[in-house]
Amino acid sequence: MTDKENVALTRFVLSQRIEHILLLISFGMLCLTGLPQRFHDTGWAQWILSALGGIGSARVIHHIFAFMLAFEFLYHGIVIAYELLFARRRPLPMLPRRQDVRDGLRSVAYLSGLRREKPCFDRFDFRQKVEYWAMIWGLVLMGATGFILMFPVAVTRVLPGVFIPAAKVAHGYEAILAFLAIITWHLYNAHLASGAFPLDTSIFTGKISSKRMLEEHPLEYEGLAAGQSQATRKGSARKKRRHSASQVETL
Repeated sequence: MTDKENVALTRFVLSQRIEHILLLISFGMLCLTGLPQRFHDTGWAQWILSALGGIGSARVIHHIFAFMLAFEFLYHGIVIAYELLFARRRPLPMLPRRQDVRDGLRSVAYLSGLRREKPCFDRFDFRQKVEYWAMIWGLVLMGATGFILMFPVAVTRVLPGVFIPAAKVAHGYEAILAFLAIITWHLYNAHLASGAFPLDTSIFTGKISSKRMLEEHPLEYEGLAAGQSQATRKGSARKKRRHSASQVETL
C-alpha cells in the first residue's frame, strides 16, 4: 500500500466522539472529587479537598458530574435501543460472540509462540469488548450504590439499613478498580499500544488511516472495501441504464 493509498477513514462519528468526551470529563471529575473522600485521612487527599473548597464542595461537584455521567449512560442506552430496533440489519459490533472466545485463545497462542499468525479482528476485538462490558457493569454498580449513598433516608424506607454501609464499601472499591483500569489497561491498549505514533487519537479526530485499519481491523477493512465496490458497481449500473435510456429517446 502506497502513501497515496493510505487514506483517512472514518472510525468514529461525531456523536460517538462527543460521548467519549463527556465520559472522559465526567469520569475524571468523579475520580478527582471522589477518591480524596475515600482516602480523606491522607495528605494528598486533604490537599485536594482543601483546593476544592472543603469536603462539602467536593460532594456537590461529585454529585453534579455523577448526574452528567448518568445522562451520558442513558443517552448511550437510547442510541443502542434505536439502532437495534430501527437502524441495524446485523448485531451491534460490541455484542459478544463465540468468535471472540476463539480470538482470545488464538491471541494467547500467538503471544506464546504456539501460533504463527495473529487472529484477524473486525471493528472491535475481544479485548475492547471485555473493557466495554466491564465499563457497563461498573456504571450500573456505581450508579446504584451512588444513588443509595445520595438518598440514604429514602432508601432505608424500602430496604434494610445494612444496604447503606454495603453500598459505601462497594462504591469505594469499584471506584478504585475503575481508576486503575483506566490508567493501566485502557490508556495502554487504546492509546499507546496501537500502530499510531505517539498516541492513537482516533476517538478525538474520528479518523484512522486505511493502513492501520488493514493491520488492526482487517475484517472491517474488507467489509468497507466490499461495500465500496458494491456501491461502485451499482453506480456504474445506474449510469449505464441512464445512458441506454438517453439513446432510446434519441431514436
